[in-house]
Amino acid sequence: MSDLPGFRVTPFLSALSADMIARLSDAGFRRKFRDGQLVHSRGDTLRGISIIETGGAQVGIYGPDGTFILTSYLGHGHTFGEFTVFTELPRTHDVSAVGETTLLQISASRFLAICDEEPAYQRALLVTSLVRAHRLLEMLDALQRLPLLERTAKFLLLLSPENTTSPLLRFRQSDLASSLGVSRASLNRALGELSTLKLIEPGYSQLQIIDRETLQSWLLSRSSKPR
Repeated sequence: MSDLPGFRVTPFLSALSADMIARLSDAGFRRKFRDGQLVHSRGDTLRGISIIETGGAQVGIYGPDGTFILTSYLGHGHTFGEFTVFTELPRTHDVSAVGETTLLQISASRFLAICDEEPAYQRALLVTSLVRAHRLLEMLDALQRLPLLERTAKFLLLLSPENTTSPLLRFRQSDLASSLGVSRASLNRALGELSTLKLIEPGYSQLQIIDRETLQSWLLSRSSKPR
């Protein structure tokens, strides 16, 4: 597996024509969420797909002790809940709004009917879902193989909102430590080293990647070195 994938997932809506987007818009209903508001919880059984029209979503799992295992951020045009449309399985993650967020929500039965009438919807969703699965495999690879400093950098790139030069991540350091499977003290040391290298700028409950391309280049150079 490559040390440095593109880290880019094309949003579902970007793969659709204007007419196809309008058809989806007519098929669903909109809900607005404030920053941090829970959209749905792990274990929920309501079937349907959610499409982010404005704002974003934070995806992860809350542990019994209140820690949050962060797995991804999703932005405009992305979807979640799609696997509930095609299976009878409950939802696997907790999803919360990032910023003021508007979701277009479409029931499973309505979305399936649209896909039957126009298979291009299903093809676009398949591509997006497969690339996301690849990102999760990259996360597992980082957990098993990379030293902590490189692992932290790779997770920050994988978790960061796309299409921004200097993405801002909002999370508690304790949650990121749980995602990486390390202590908070170990994570603080890794973040301190990345900050000293002027690759990131930590803040209170947030962290900014100073330049995404620079961090990617640094990670590639470190991953290419023999150990």
